[in-house]
Amino acid sequence: MRARHFGLGVLLVAQASVIVGCASPRMRDAQADRLFRDAKYAEAADYLRTRMKGSGPGSPGANDELLYLLDAGLSLHQAGKFEESNAFFVLAEKHVGLNDFTSLSEQAGTLVTSENTKVYRGEDFEKVLIHVYKAMNYSLLGNFEGALVEARLVNRRLEQLKREGEKPYKQNGFARYLSAILYEAEGELNDAYLDYKKTYELEPSFRSVGIDLWRVAAALGFREDLPRWKKAFDLTESEMSRESNRVLTRRTGLGEIIVIYQNGISPMKTPDPDFPSLPRFVARSNPVREAEVEIDGEIKGRTLQLYDIEATAISNLDEKKLAMAAKRIAGRVVKAAVAEGVRRASKNEALGLFAELFLVISDQADTRSWNLLPRDLQIFRFSAEPGEHLVRIRPVGGPELEEKTVKVEAGKKSFLSFRFIP
Repeated sequence: MRARHFGLGVLLVAQASVIVGCASPRMRDAQADRLFRDAKYAEAADYLRTRMKGSGPGSPGANDELLYLLDAGLSLHQAGKFEESNAFFVLAEKHVGLNDFTSLSEQAGTLVTSENTKVYRGEDFEKVLIHVYKAMNYSLLGNFEGALVEARLVNRRLEQLKREGEKPYKQNGFARYLSAILYEAEGELNDAYLDYKKTYELEPSFRSVGIDLWRVAAALGFREDLPRWKKAFDLTESEMSRESNRVLTRRTGLGEIIVIYQNGISPMKTPDPDFPSLPRFVARSNPVREAEVEIDGEIKGRTLQLYDIEATAISNLDEKKLAMAAKRIAGRVVKAAVAEGVRRASKNEALGLFAELFLVISDQADTRSWNLLPRDLQIFRFSAEPGEHLVRIRPVGGPELEEKTVKVEAGKKSFLSFRFIP
């Protein structure tokens, strides 16, 4: 009898090891990450597709499906396959919608086992970034109407998260600025002006928005606003003169190049050393903070950060720490009771000890995340003559990125996207 109980105890510990060691095939799969870091984006997407559809040993299963959808969508975005990328982000969006609700049985189950055993639903900032990337994809395709829909959904989603969780999430400055650019491209200057002002409220240190505010105010005839923006951003006479010409872009025949620069790598989720059953985000090495933009062999300026994904990830998770800790403490109480129940029912101290060990080993932090994201999102704008232009991005302190050609049309905006990974 004791031998049978001992064997059962060993089996429990072995099962706990399986839970810990195989909790997330996606996070343990270095192949997709290696392909992505080597800028083999299409290959990374194909590999992720294969792994997502697999049913053999090591396949992700339902629990990691969202991670595969997000990474495949991002890989296709970087590969320049924007329509295919959005198809994956649409699936990711549906996955989030279907799995936002956590059943009582699943909640109870993770009190006894591990957070890793449930379906990954995504961090709040990751859900928001689905819409950000869809908006970028539409912008790069020249579908500004579709991009505007997604840009508006970003802040609607943040408002929803704020209402439901009572968390102090601020709106996304990058999405606001992108929507302002898109409204301007569509000739909807009043809406553009409102979103430029909102960007200023969200990111007051982002000097470029002051130039945009002055330009659109001038175009709308809001002359009483011009001194305000001149003073707030210390605009020079040459800047205002240049922007006056840009207001008349269609008449002067100029177009505009919008460079989206995705810089660095997002933080990694690891167990918290002070509370190993809880996760924390740890910043990864990101030596580059900005990039020089060269157009047709001439350096035109540097990119400016508009959305810090790293800081957002860390702060959002910190906001949830108290509730997460309360759940894990409750889980430990339940686990202790379960172990004691095994001990009493079996009248075997060794089996009770093994049960307790199983439950302790299985109490692991959920370290899954969308880990191929950049550290931050940056932007650069430049007026250009119609025709083809060669654009190079030089990360300051990093290697030059592959050059791209963009076609500019008079009175229109053309988007380009670059990614640097250290």
